[in-house]
Amino acid sequence: MKKLYYINIVIFLASFLLFQIELIISKIFLPKFGGSYLVWGACVVFFQSILLIGYLYSHFVTKKFRIGAYRYPHLVLLLLPLLFFPGRALPEVTLHQDIAMVLDIFWQLLFSIGLVFFVLSTTSIIFQSWLAESELSEKTNPYILYAVSNLGSFLALLSYPFFFEAKFNLTTQLNIWRFGYCFLLICHVIVFNTVRVIQDKSELNSSSLEGPGGKDIIRWFLLGAAGIIAFLSVTNIITYEITPAPLLWIIPLCVYLLSFVFNFKAHPFCPGWIKNNFHLVTAFGLVLFFLTQKRFFPFIIEIIAYTVFLFLACMFCQNELALSKPKDTKGLTLFYLTIASGSFFGGVVVTWIAPLIFTLPIEYLFCFLTIYLAMVFGDRNPRVTLADIRFISYALFIIILWPTVFTRYNIFGLIILFLLMKTIYARFQGKRLVLCLSVLSVIILAPSVNFLWSADEYIYTKRNYYGIYKIYETKNIRFLMNGTTLHGAQYISGKNKQEPLTYYHHQTPVGKFIDSNIFELRNIGIVGLGVGTLASYGRKGQTMDFFELDPEVFYIADNYFEYLKQSSAKINYVFGDARIMIQKMPGRHYDLLVIDAFSGDSVPIHLLTTEAIMEYKKHIKDDGVILFHVSNRYLNLVPVLFSNAKLTGAYPSFNYNHDLPKGKKEEFLRSVWVAFTWDGRAQKKLLSELKWKEEVQDAGSGYFKPWTDQYSNILAVFKLQQFLDGLREFRPFYW
Repeated sequence: MKKLYYINIVIFLASFLLFQIELIISKIFLPKFGGSYLVWGACVVFFQSILLIGYLYSHFVTKKFRIGAYRYPHLVLLLLPLLFFPGRALPEVTLHQDIAMVLDIFWQLLFSIGLVFFVLSTTSIIFQSWLAESELSEKTNPYILYAVSNLGSFLALLSYPFFFEAKFNLTTQLNIWRFGYCFLLICHVIVFNTVRVIQDKSELNSSSLEGPGGKDIIRWFLLGAAGIIAFLSVTNIITYEITPAPLLWIIPLCVYLLSFVFNFKAHPFCPGWIKNNFHLVTAFGLVLFFLTQKRFFPFIIEIIAYTVFLFLACMFCQNELALSKPKDTKGLTLFYLTIASGSFFGGVVVTWIAPLIFTLPIEYLFCFLTIYLAMVFGDRNPRVTLADIRFISYALFIIILWPTVFTRYNIFGLIILFLLMKTIYARFQGKRLVLCLSVLSVIILAPSVNFLWSADEYIYTKRNYYGIYKIYETKNIRFLMNGTTLHGAQYISGKNKQEPLTYYHHQTPVGKFIDSNIFELRNIGIVGLGVGTLASYGRKGQTMDFFELDPEVFYIADNYFEYLKQSSAKINYVFGDARIMIQKMPGRHYDLLVIDAFSGDSVPIHLLTTEAIMEYKKHIKDDGVILFHVSNRYLNLVPVLFSNAKLTGAYPSFNYNHDLPKGKKEEFLRSVWVAFTWDGRAQKKLLSELKWKEEVQDAGSGYFKPWTDQYSNILAVFKLQQFLDGLREFRPFYW
């Protein structure tokens, strides 16, 4: 038992380190390459690729060599990273303008952590193979180590934002990680010297059993893909369609990892009712997808509902995998290689392909489709009757009819909807092909009926890697939404068509600043385009440079809104990450620099760090001003910026507007702004003439550490009460 304990430590620690280095290195790369989705997407694909290569390597060496003899080459492999990282410092991360960014990211990731990441990715399979051919009694079920591996990943994920990121800067995190890798090496040596491997082939277990067949491999691949599709699609829905609150992406990933822990541990946990009633899970999961479009419920309820359905779907997938794993442990490496291949495929589909094909997060429905495709391969005689087709038609008819009858929240309407779908799908129990066809029918129908379920009538919808853009009109106003975050609005007609709205109207701090004529504003830089509202303040003789990450935003602003076309200022557009592109602008150029970039509902962190601020300082005039737009539902960023001001030597002040015109709450919004200047006279103008404030009452005494490229802490500024406020006004029994 003690020997198995050593093996568990190795597996746990290797997975912990593997997951944490992903988070650490991604945070290091972000400021250098910018906040583009391309950066994070490239990192994700790199990690998945190396993981798959690690599994492929493990499969090859365990088949080619005896596992007992392989321990010596494996120890050499473990020592090789000491010649690079973690034995040496990470090489400097630098953006190379002369090669494609994705290739640049791949090359630098490969050169910095590629080898150690590859080594760690082999550990789980190698040690499961080691256990399978060992003297230990647990060798008959080496798959229990897969539960330990996922537990290590789970705790690495959970501990990073709540402990490591909150307590330590990146340099310290890397040093702690190095210590962990050295300890892992020691544990490897202990295991290789204490756990004996049986060398006699006649002693090996299950040698006469047949290997996995083609159907088994296809099922493993599809179930591996289904789990990752479920996890990533629910993450997309929660963070884009429900609410872009920070750290919510942790919830789906935790559920996904825990489902492996529950199903692969020594005594698997998967309640029978999940397997027996998964047809009803499917029915209610389909209904939830459409109900989310109606915005009936507080987002917390929607998050809980999606998390529950994700848990049920992942538990079903992982339980099917656990039950179908090879009885002959010689098929162990092929089992994991196939699952990893399916996960890689599912990840590419959701991360890279779906945003370019679908305008809805419809990949969520593909999770159920993929599950039933996997199940169909287990049916010996799948059948579909005319009665089945008729009941599929009933389900589609309900999806079309219900939103036209119940246009508002109605508790009885919801009960009727769920009861009808329950009755229909109860007939499909055990009919995997019928369930597969029913989900496929809903997927085909969904894009054409989405307008019936949508809370607003959209005149334009576009999805890309940065989210889902939607334009709708109401009360003579045209709005642009990205997910659930408002990115601008404009009157459609009338005398006040060019009047700035939302966070930029004349009564906001930025509106009063520009209208005041206190500052001479010839050259203005604006990070974040939106619908181009700030262009309405432009005057003859002024130049406005808009820095925008997503070219699609320019297309929307230029074709569906008129602020840019009717501005009196000269407008220039610079596409790319603002922090990188500003470096190319002339020094001491701008009188005013507005940082108004939003990722969901929050400013990208790498645009707020002290290093970013010092870069901005190089490009504003000596008496210039930087305005940060920090309006946010869930984060109080004002104290952070005041702490950053101390470190950068800036004079900070902040202002906000609370008084809104009566009857205009949709188009005139509250906003919070922070001003930085390095000129004392400029700050005095802000304080005395525009009534900006010099002190932050809720900052605390020394509580907020400055945010740098090395350190940031979202939890310290998270407004939990604001997160829970939506439940107060919800009336669940309304009709």
